Amino acid sequence: MENTDYYFLQGGGEMGELIRSIDWSQTSLGPVDTWPQSLRLSTSIMLSTPFPMYIAWGKEYTQLYNDGYRPILGKTKHPQAMGISTRQTFAEIYHIVGPMFDDVMTGKAIWAPDFMYVLERNGYPEECFFDFAYSPIHNEDGTIGGVLVTVIEKTENFKNVKRLEESHQALKNSENNLKNLVAHAPAAMAVFGGPDHIVEVANAKALELWNRTANEVMNRPLVEGMPEIKDQGIEDILANVYTTGERFIANELPVKLIRNGKLQTTYINFVYEALRGAADTIYGIVAIGIEVTQQVVSRHRIEEAEERARLAVEAADIGTFDFNIQEDHLITSPRLNEIMNIHEPEDHDKYLASIYPEDIPVRNKAYEEAYKTGKLSYEVRVKDGSRVKWVQAKGNVYYDAAGKPSRILGIMLDVTDQKNLEKRKDDFISIASHELKTPVTTLKASLQMLYKMKDNPTEKFPRLLEQSLRSMHKISTLIEELLNVNRIKEAELPLHKSVFTISELLNGSCNHISLTGKHDLMIAGDKGLKAYADERAIDQVVVNLVNNAVKYAPESRNIYLIVERSGDMAKISVRDNGPGIPPDKLAYLFNRYYQVNSAGYLSSGLGLGLYISSEIVKRHGGEMGVESELGKGSTFWFTLPLE
Repeated sequence: MENTDYYFLQGGGEMGELIRSIDWSQTSLGPVDTWPQSLRLSTSIMLSTPFPMYIAWGKEYTQLYNDGYRPILGKTKHPQAMGISTRQTFAEIYHIVGPMFDDVMTGKAIWAPDFMYVLERNGYPEECFFDFAYSPIHNEDGTIGGVLVTVIEKTENFKNVKRLEESHQALKNSENNLKNLVAHAPAAMAVFGGPDHIVEVANAKALELWNRTANEVMNRPLVEGMPEIKDQGIEDILANVYTTGERFIANELPVKLIRNGKLQTTYINFVYEALRGAADTIYGIVAIGIEVTQQVVSRHRIEEAEERARLAVEAADIGTFDFNIQEDHLITSPRLNEIMNIHEPEDHDKYLASIYPEDIPVRNKAYEEAYKTGKLSYEVRVKDGSRVKWVQAKGNVYYDAAGKPSRILGIMLDVTDQKNLEKRKDDFISIASHELKTPVTTLKASLQMLYKMKDNPTEKFPRLLEQSLRSMHKISTLIEELLNVNRIKEAELPLHKSVFTISELLNGSCNHISLTGKHDLMIAGDKGLKAYADERAIDQVVVNLVNNAVKYAPESRNIYLIVERSGDMAKISVRDNGPGIPPDKLAYLFNRYYQVNSAGYLSSGLGLGLYISSEIVKRHGGEMGVESELGKGSTFWFTLPLE
């Protein structure tokens, strides 16, 4: 009789065909006719399920295994492992496995999670991790004939609970062995009988997953023992498996179960597999499951955190990079490519080429230090047409098992504006020191002279007094500018608005210029136009603009003050015929501390006048601007609300 005639050797896919093709009379198991009933039953159970199973029979621990177990043998141990001793197949770990099997043969079941073996199954030693159960297989006379191994390989995802992709159990014909197998399985396992899905077998892990005692669910329909699963689709899934025999596999299926006395959403990886009898009729369902709620929730939190971090990075205008040091491979974000002016991000050399050559040593030294300290930090200049762009890079270095730098994760910022602001502040401090030093020194000298002649004034007394007053006025003006800047910053610059005629204000504001006789002020436009504003503050704006025209256009005899209506606003312009302002300076004129050295004329003051003027206009709801062309003069203008 051929092996194919034995019902317990039917099915089993590729391994079933291999088992049926072997002449077992040439092995320690002997002819199939002589196999004990317990070995036949165990083999039938093993072949009926794709869940990894392995039988080590007899004193030699002769091996039989199914398709599910086949991948564990790798490329070098199969197919010769079928029908030979475990001692031969797993010689490299037999000093571990052998004593375990010997304990099982005494009736002791062994279960181990996350167990590591060093196997040579693909031509080289490799660490392999498993959850496994070693269970005794009892003969009819009560002796133990062999070891039944159920196993889950977790090598590829050892630190996380392995998703069950195609794990199932089809148990058959032997209640004792079936219960023994289920009880010691490393996952939740249960057997549901009949169309009502009566809970016939459930191991401790299944009861733990369901949050039920055995008395609450055993020998009752599943839905009756666990009423919370009604209307969640579980009944329909079970009915389909039972009627069609189609296996059902779920990964991270959300199921509401009782947790801490409340109905909560859990996530389950599980398999429903139909159990078939000798006539291929379905008599029940075997269920295998693992709860992965913690992993799913943790992953969702990580994904949410990553999304929040991504949004924060985008909002902060930060570029990011991931540099694989050992493979010299760079991954960058679109914002980083924009900062570095790179249009071909796959070309690593483009990034180095975009840095000023003089700054390359700075960048290289920063990387050398980072490999030692674990922290990367540097600032370099990047080519951006005619504009100098400053970029700042920061990152953390990660090391491999040998302690060698393997990866850098970092960010990059465009700090050009910050650099320019720092420079302007430095310039401001220098200018402020100079501007204050001169009048203070003059005032001090004048006061010393006045003090000496307090009892006997000479003809120099009036001149020294006038000089002291001028110095004090200069100091007061500088301090007032600084105070105005601080008030503007703190939004505390008060406005006392009233209606006034703009042309009258212009006449009064600039009378001091006309008196010098060097310039003629030409007021033109709508001389009757009135505005609603703080007259004193607007007077300060006009004086500043006219003084700038005199300062930067000293050869411009005529200075024009033009009043006109612009929509629902009044527009006041101050125009000169001076040398004009370079186009690249126009965008910065209203910044704090910014000064223009135009056409050879060195500016004086703190560089705050235009900034303060523009802020005063903004507080009135108006705007300020400038139009200029080299050689043709400049026009500064601002708008105010009409009366």
